[in-house]
Amino acid sequence: MISKQHVNTLLPDLQSLSKLLNCGGDESSSSDDELPKTGYNTAGPGDIFQKVKITGNEVGHNINTISDDPKSIWHLSEVQEVPISDDVLWDPREKPKYDIMYKQALKSEDIYLQMSNKNPTSASCENLIITVTMKGECKNVIDCNVTRTNLDIRSPMYRLNLPLPHPIDPDSATAEWHSSSCQLIISLQMKREYDFMNF
Repeated sequence: MISKQHVNTLLPDLQSLSKLLNCGGDESSSSDDELPKTGYNTAGPGDIFQKVKITGNEVGHNINTISDDPKSIWHLSEVQEVPISDDVLWDPREKPKYDIMYKQALKSEDIYLQMSNKNPTSASCENLIITVTMKGECKNVIDCNVTRTNLDIRSPMYRLNLPLPHPIDPDSATAEWHSSSCQLIISLQMKREYDFMNF
């Protein structure tokens, strides 16, 4: 049995639900009346219960707001993030020649017994090897930055900004300089979405 106190607490919610379901106000059942009238403020699901405002301090953290500049044309959230290498289009330095190769780590069970799911396609490769030829440069003046999706190489004579074909692990990247051929060989371990199926 429902107590009178329990009914009194549910009454405002039931009245709000009744207002939500009866948006026209009259009792006719015509399908034209079911459409909301223009200029009429309709109620939604959020209007059933009483609104409670929760501040950030009640949740357990502080809310940091970005102060708006009244003279700014755009809000900070509307401005797209500019990549680090946006200046590569106007850079007068030469773009070096480069090669991209895939590398597999094979074991005897992969070659002779064929016990793993590896195959000769690039889907079964673990590493991406990039060879950059930079004639006339030395190891001391080359700056190489690797991110998850981008490779950026700078030197006094050359500039290379290369979007990578697959996401990689920047922490496991290695670079080796061959002074006899003036080549920088960069080994990058790929971190693709479905690698667990290919290894």
